[in-house]
Amino acid sequence: DLSSDVCSSDLIRRFGGSTRTETAVLRALRWLKETQNADGSWSRTEPDAMGGLGLLTFLAHGETPDSEEFGLTVQKAMKYLADRMNAVDESKTKYLSREYTNGIATYALAEAYGMTKIPFLKPPMEKGLGFIVQGQQKGGGFDYKYADGARWDLSVAGWQVQAMKAGYVAGADVPGLMDAIEKSISFIKNVTYSDGSFGYNKPGGGSEGKIGRAHV
Repeated sequence: DLSSDVCSSDLIRRFGGSTRTETAVLRALRWLKETQNADGSWSRTEPDAMGGLGLLTFLAHGETPDSEEFGLTVQKAMKYLADRMNAVDESKTKYLSREYTNGIATYALAEAYGMTKIPFLKPPMEKGLGFIVQGQQKGGGFDYKYADGARWDLSVAGWQVQAMKAGYVAGADVPGLMDAIEKSISFIKNVTYSDGSFGYNKPGGGSEGKIGRAHV
């Protein structure tokens, strides 16, 4: 309705947006809608990870299955990710080794459940979060293939932390989730330096392209 449109416009301006930026965002969302695979995913080579990223773009714009223009796109993406996670055999480690894929897909499922509270999203969200909790290192970090060794990887950790935070806010009931979040906070603090940089995979390690700058 008109009041919601005014509210949205106010929020866009408040956070630095404009009619020009919103036009660009809508063009991107419409392109994603047109290029979505029939099963609800995106990409041929990495449909699960791209499915998660694709869904996140629509959720970030406030789109849900009830949205007039993008509702079906969102619904198909949610169903695809939920079905994929539900189909994972927990007795096997193949999916567990896909740390980026699981982190991204779980993050998208958590945001989707948090926004909509659609019941079928909760079990796959919690399943993905369970994999993340299991894959966390003792020091609170994460590595490729959820390896429990001395090496850690901040880019891998970032997706897992985002997923855990979204799951917690959404109301996930996963044993060990809060403890894992607290450990991840300590881990990130431990690899943050006084100049505002973060280590990539070892204290002070990584190229300039792999060092983030903190503004805190």
